[in-house]
Amino acid sequence: MKPEDVFGKDYDTFFELDPFNSNNLVEGFISRKSNEYYGALIITKVNNKKVTPQLIMSSPKMHYPFTSRQDGSRNYLFPSAKEIEVYEKLDGTNVVSYSYTDGKDTYYTYKTRLRPFLKSGRFGDFLSMWKEIATPYMPAIKRLMTEKQCNLAFEMFGSRNPHLLMYKVPLTFSLLFGVTNTGRILSPSKLQYTLGKGKMGMTDKMIGNLPAAPLLETIDKDYVWNYERLQKEFQDNLKIEDEGYYSGREGAVWYLHCIDDRCIQIKMKPEAIEAIHFSAGAKSGIGKNTVLATVYNSYENTDTPTVEFIKQLLIEEFKPEIVEANHYLIEKCVAFVAGEMNFRQDVLKEYKELGKSIILEKTEVMRALSLKFERNKMKKVYSIVKSFG
Repeated sequence: MKPEDVFGKDYDTFFELDPFNSNNLVEGFISRKSNEYYGALIITKVNNKKVTPQLIMSSPKMHYPFTSRQDGSRNYLFPSAKEIEVYEKLDGTNVVSYSYTDGKDTYYTYKTRLRPFLKSGRFGDFLSMWKEIATPYMPAIKRLMTEKQCNLAFEMFGSRNPHLLMYKVPLTFSLLFGVTNTGRILSPSKLQYTLGKGKMGMTDKMIGNLPAAPLLETIDKDYVWNYERLQKEFQDNLKIEDEGYYSGREGAVWYLHCIDDRCIQIKMKPEAIEAIHFSAGAKSGIGKNTVLATVYNSYENTDTPTVEFIKQLLIEEFKPEIVEANHYLIEKCVAFVAGEMNFRQDVLKEYKELGKSIILEKTEVMRALSLKFERNKMKKVYSIVKSFG
C-alpha cells in the first residue's frame, strides 16, 4: 500500500512516540487531502519493525449541501435519504480513538485530526486535558471500538479549550460518530451496543455510558426548508460575548441515512460562524469567522501557525485565488489569535503564581491581577481565570 495510491500527493510522513502505549515508536504517512481520507494514517513500522501497512481512517472532511450561484442564491444537492438525524456540532478539538498492531499485540490510542497522536503544545495541553477527562471512560471506549470494529470521533470542548464558542463547562468531551477503516460512517444511533447481559442503549446525551453530542431532531422530508429553518434558528440564538467569541450553538451535523445503507455527513452553521462563498470568481471572499476558526483549530497541530500554513488549510475549502485575495485578512486573523493565545498564557501564568483560588478567594485574586493588567482587560482576565478554576 503506497500513500500516493490512497492519498494522492497531499500527505506527510511521521515518526512519533505513542504516549498511550509505553512510547511505541510509530512510523508512517498522514493524509492532508480534504476528503474522506482527511487525517487518515498509513502505519508502516512499529518500534523500528516493518508491519503490513495499516490504513487508519480518521474524521473525514464534512461539506455543505449546496453550491452558490452567481446571484448569491444556493443550489442544494441533497442525496435521497430514508432519514436524517441532526446532532449538535460542538466547537472544540477533534480527538479520534483508533487501534493499530505491531503484528503481535493490538494497541489503542488517540490522535488529533492532522497528527498521529495527541500531543501537548504551548497553547493547548491536549494530551493532559484528554487524559484528565477521558481516562475513566477508556475501558468503555475500547469495548465500543471492539464491538463495532471502528474508530471513534470525539469533541473535547469547554472554556479551558477556547475556540469561537464560549462554553460554561470548564472541560468535557462528547462522542460524535464512528468510522471503520473501510470508510463507513456509523452515526450515533448506530453505535448502540451490548455490554454483558444488559443492553446499553442510546439517549439524547449518552451512548452506552459515554457522553454524546445531543440529538436535536429527526427529519424525513423538506430537507432544504428544514436546513434553512435550523440555520436561522441558530443564527437568531447566537450572541456575541467578546471580540471574536460567541455563545450559542456552533452548528449541526446532519447524518443522511441513504437508501443504499451509506451514511453521509453534512454540516450546517449559522452565517456569523461560517460565512461561505462558493462563487467561482476571484471576487468572492472568505468570511472573517471562517479564517478565525481555521486559525484557532490550527493550534491543535502547531504552536506557531504562519500565514502560509493557514492558507494551505483554507485551500482545502476554497480556490487558491480566493485564498490569496484574502491574504491581509488572514494575516490579521493570525495576529489576532496569536495575541489572544499569548494573553491567555500571560493571565494563567500570573494566576498560578498567586497560589490562590478564584473560587475561594475571588476578591484577593482579582485585586492582585488588576495590578498586572489594564483595567479594560479585566473582564477578559476574569473569564480566563474562572475557566481555569
